[in-house]
Amino acid sequence: MKLDTNKFDIICNTVDNGIILINKNLEVQFWNKWLEIRTGISSNEIINKNLMQFYPNIDEKKLVRKITTALKLNSSTFYTPQISKFLVNIELGKVTDKVFDNMQQSITITPLDVKNELVIIYIYDVTMLSEINFKLKEIKEKVEEKNEELKLLFDTTMEAIILFKDDKVVDCNKVAIDLFNYSSKYDLINKHFEELIHNKRVLEKASNKPIETTIFKEDKSTFKALINIKDTIIKSQTFKILTIVDISEIKRKETLLAEQSKLAAMGEMIGNIAHQWRQPLNIISITASSTKLKKEIGLLTDKILLDSLKLISDTTEHLSNTIDVFKDFLKEDKEKSLFNLTQNIQNNISLIETILNENKIRIDLDLDDEIYLYNFSNEFSQALINILHNASDAISSRLAQEELRLIKISTKQINDSIEITILDNAGGIDKNIIDKIFEPYFTTKHKFQGTGLGLYMTHKIIKMSMKGEIFVSNEEFIYENEKYIGAQFKIILSSNT
Repeated sequence: MKLDTNKFDIICNTVDNGIILINKNLEVQFWNKWLEIRTGISSNEIINKNLMQFYPNIDEKKLVRKITTALKLNSSTFYTPQISKFLVNIELGKVTDKVFDNMQQSITITPLDVKNELVIIYIYDVTMLSEINFKLKEIKEKVEEKNEELKLLFDTTMEAIILFKDDKVVDCNKVAIDLFNYSSKYDLINKHFEELIHNKRVLEKASNKPIETTIFKEDKSTFKALINIKDTIIKSQTFKILTIVDISEIKRKETLLAEQSKLAAMGEMIGNIAHQWRQPLNIISITASSTKLKKEIGLLTDKILLDSLKLISDTTEHLSNTIDVFKDFLKEDKEKSLFNLTQNIQNNISLIETILNENKIRIDLDLDDEIYLYNFSNEFSQALINILHNASDAISSRLAQEELRLIKISTKQINDSIEITILDNAGGIDKNIIDKIFEPYFTTKHKFQGTGLGLYMTHKIIKMSMKGEIFVSNEEFIYENEKYIGAQFKIILSSNT
C-alpha cells in the first residue's frame, strides 16, 4: 500500500522539470527534487509557506490571476515572466560562453483539484531555447558576416530549427528532419507553415513567447511541442525562424502522474477500510466469545444475550457504514444532513464501549446538548472514532491498569463556531513527531497494529470534506485535584456550514 501512495512522489521526483503543487494563496504543498537540487531550497523549508517569502520578485498579482483562471476554466494556463524570464531564481553554473546568469523558464499551470483550489506549476528549462533565440538575434544583426555561424548553430543545437520565407520552408537543421521522420531536408523544403503547424493562432501567440502546441508528423502521428517563432532579417530579406522542442515525454509523465494519483486515492481508501474494520471485528469476536463462555458456565441471562446481540448488530452495521462513508468521501455529490452533535458523539462511544471498558478507560463528557450541525455526520463519526482509537491505544500502552485512564470530550459553541475537544491523560505526544502525526502512513505503532492512515484520514475529513480545522497539542490539566498531561485534539467547525 505504501508503494502506491509514494508513486506521486516518485513520478514528480524523476521528471526532468520543476513541479510545484500550490494553492491559490501561493502556499506550497509539494516541491520536487528537481527544484531542491537547483534552488538549494529543501522541501521541508518551503512546504506550507508562501512562495513569495522565497521569491519576492514574482509578479504576485499575475501569478494568482493565472492560477485563478486555470481553476475557473479547469484548463492549463501559461505564466510568462515579463522581465526576468523565470519564475523561481535558479542561477546557472559557470559555463563558457553562457548567455544568461539564470535559468530561463517556461511555466505551465495545470489544475489538479478545482474544489480545493490546487494547481500544479510545471517549470521547464528553456535556457537552451532562449540562448538560441538570443544568438539568432545576434546573428540577425551580423548576418552578412555570420552566415557560417548560423549554419553551425543550426546543425549543433538540440532543438529543431526551421527557416521560413513567405511561410514556406527554405532550410532546416538535422534535428528537424529527424523530428518529423523525414529522410532529408528536401522533404521539408517548400512545405507551407500550416502543413507543420495546424493551429493557425499559433503565429500570433508564439511571436512573443514560447507556446505549447500539437505538431503533426509526415505519417500523421502527433507529438506535443514547445515552439517559438521569431522574425529575422537575412540579406535584407525577412524570414521566420521556428524552433521546436519535443515535450511529448514530459506530457506522458504528466498523464502518468494523474493516473497514479487516482490509484493512490483508491489505495488510500482500501487501506482506511482495513484500518477501520480491525477494531469492530475485534469487538464482534470478543462479544461472541464472551457470550459463549457465559452460556457454558451458566451465567448467560436474557439481558446479557440481548445486549450482546445488539452490540454485534450495531457493530456489523458500523462495518457496512464504513464502506459507504469512504465511498461517499471520494464523491463530489455527498449530501449534508442536520444532526445533534451530542447524540452523534454518544453513539460513537457506544460502538467502542466494550474496548474502552476492557482497557478501563473512563470517558468524561462535557457536552452542549443544544448544538446541531449541518454537515456530514458519518464522516464526523469516522474522524472522532479514529481519534478515540488513537487515544485508547496511547493510554493502554503507557498507563498501568491501576492508574486512572481518562479521555475527556467537550463541546461548546463560540459565536458561529463549534469547538470539539478530545483530551487524554497518556502523557502527550513526543515533540519530535507531533508535527507529523497527520501525515499519511506515519505511525508510532508496530507495523502489524496499524497502517498509519487513521489520523491522516481524520485530518483530511475535517479539513477537506467538512471545511473545518483540526489541531493537536500537548496540554496540562487538573482532574479530580490531580495534575495530568496528555494529547489534545481540537476540532473547529462552522455552525453555518
